[in-house]
Amino acid sequence: MRNRLLIVAGLVAPLLYVGTVLLGGILRPGYSHLAQPVSDLIASGAPNTAVLNLLFALYNLLVLVFGISLFQWVRAENQTNRRTVGTIGAVFLLLEGLFGFITLFFPEDVGSISEATSFGKLHIVFAGLSALTSMFAILLMGFWLRNSPLLRRYSIYSFISVLVVFVFGGMAAASVANGSPIAGLLERITIGGFIQWIFVIALLMYTTSKSYASKMQPSPTS
Repeated sequence: MRNRLLIVAGLVAPLLYVGTVLLGGILRPGYSHLAQPVSDLIASGAPNTAVLNLLFALYNLLVLVFGISLFQWVRAENQTNRRTVGTIGAVFLLLEGLFGFITLFFPEDVGSISEATSFGKLHIVFAGLSALTSMFAILLMGFWLRNSPLLRRYSIYSFISVLVVFVFGGMAAASVANGSPIAGLLERITIGGFIQWIFVIALLMYTTSKSYASKMQPSPTS
């Protein structure tokens, strides 16, 4: 953890995501956070997409930066056993940020699935890959954290988080497909399960690195 600025990206990214979604709702009268998915804010032909896409792109870039810091954290720890599973977990987080970024170039279609364009179909593909890689990242990092007695509680927390993402993700997908009036809420719980995990792990890394840095400071001479 040589550069705490990289870790700060993990603290800022979730806050930026929540702020962007709230801003999108404010800029679009009639939009329902309860019923509509987040993708509707930047769907093909939606208003204010230039601003929102820029903010969502920044969010994904911050996730990528945090993924780099997570990778460095895993490699810097003295856990030789299970280091591989943590490394792969960090790589999955990098992939999540990459797929999330790519998704922005393929906006969601407005209308029925039968009328889906190639861009709309690719949106579903990359959004699905983003969801899968987010779950694998949390799960594998949970296994890695379990190997440390001091961090074991974060392992349990990670397993609970990935369970929330998995369960509510499935419910959200079914709700969106069936036009449920609470589809947006279920999707937000799913996304919330992921971004709150990023924030908590980033906070753990930041406090750990700060404690380590203070220990490395030379003691004042008498």
